[in-house]
Amino acid sequence: MNNTLFTIAIPTYNNEKIINKAIESSLNQNTDINYEIMIVNNASTDGTKEVINQFTDDKIRIVNNPQTVTLLENHNVCLENAKGKYIIFCHSDDALEPNAIQLCYKKVQERNYPNKYVLWGNSMFRDYSTNYIKKAGFSYNQIVVGEFAPLGMMYGGLAPSGTLYSRESLLNIGGFIDTTKPGPFDFTSMIYMAMKGFRFEMTDEMLLWRVGASTSPSEAAKSREEVDDAFRHFFKKVSDEEIHQLITLSTRLKSKPWIFYYTLLQKKEHHKQIKSIIISELIRNPLLLRRVVVRKIISRF
Repeated sequence: MNNTLFTIAIPTYNNEKIINKAIESSLNQNTDINYEIMIVNNASTDGTKEVINQFTDDKIRIVNNPQTVTLLENHNVCLENAKGKYIIFCHSDDALEPNAIQLCYKKVQERNYPNKYVLWGNSMFRDYSTNYIKKAGFSYNQIVVGEFAPLGMMYGGLAPSGTLYSRESLLNIGGFIDTTKPGPFDFTSMIYMAMKGFRFEMTDEMLLWRVGASTSPSEAAKSREEVDDAFRHFFKKVSDEEIHQLITLSTRLKSKPWIFYYTLLQKKEHHKQIKSIIISELIRNPLLLRRVVVRKIISRF
């Protein structure tokens, strides 16, 4: 009988020089809770396979993809192969805090081992609290679910590293929404999870060191081509009416999700609704025209 509660998943591709720290941080967890470490090697062409094979701890399980898949496809491989009820990702250029698993355990125990659950915490560096707490107006250690849950995800989503997901629940909705390009991680997936009734919680504890952070949402959002690509996949999963409802919901945000508006304008069906919002915001604050993203939005009409 499998009684594994947590899987630490380390998806990796050509990370021979940096993956040691992620593996060591996963091994050095201060907890008695049963967990496994699963490394999914995405058909690396450097010495990554040799590096990970040097680790012989019984907690470690290695999955070798026969061929390289996209970034989020590899995250879905992690979901499919993990044994834990909950999966927490640790990317090769990051490191988990020593108490990460224990803190996650306390949270899921407090919440009675929930399904449809996503948990993350503070990190050093690239912390998402600015978006979720300050912009969206939610609080630490608050369960957010239902109609307003997508609000916190409209600013770019999280990077899965350091984030815990109820594994089977995520698989049941198709896993992470894939992207052709390497970013912006789970921006669209988190919005979709919110639409499917997932519960979200940000703890005030620190769970992760983002050592490299080269693929953080804020970095990915700078490449609007990548965000556009992500939403083209998202459009296949949701209806225009559902997107209309999301746009209406977004008007509740004092700090508007500009990148979210920009990429939705790929579809002419949403031009009128977003144009109304932009005009209203510019009347209220004409200085918004100084922002590059606002000018980019206007150029799409």
